[in-house]
Amino acid sequence: MENKKKSLIKELLRYLVAGGSAFVFDLLTKTLLNSLVLPEDMGRFSVFGFETELRVAIATTAGFIVGLIVNYLISIFFVFTTEDQKKRGKGVKPFLIYLAVSIVGLLVNLGVTQLGCNLLSVKQENVVMFMFVSCVAAGVALIWNYIGRKIFVYKGE
Repeated sequence: MENKKKSLIKELLRYLVAGGSAFVFDLLTKTLLNSLVLPEDMGRFSVFGFETELRVAIATTAGFIVGLIVNYLISIFFVFTTEDQKKRGKGVKPFLIYLAVSIVGLLVNLGVTQLGCNLLSVKQENVVMFMFVSCVAAGVALIWNYIGRKIFVYKGE
């Protein structure tokens, strides 16, 4: 039991490295698009009762896609390293499950980002506050993504 606990802690630490690496790519993409590339007033729409800016949604989604690719590659080569995990993590079906878990993570990330921007009245020019809100959102999504991937992709292994 002690070995299993140590193994799980090591795996979680490796996942934090993978998640952290993916987060850096996600945040850089998201911030670059939100602050420098996309026009400020692209319109708004409502998602689950939250008023959402199209610019924030596009930036968050692009960051998510870049982060997802980085996280998937690091996870299959560095995080989930037992032979059984490697077998379960590779292939089309595991990737689609991985993607589904990640889409829920994206919705969590987008919801927390937009909620934080709304509550704190974050404007496009306030890059530091946007990055702060994004960090909080990423932390919440990271917890979901690890648990979801562990359960649904790697079957609790």
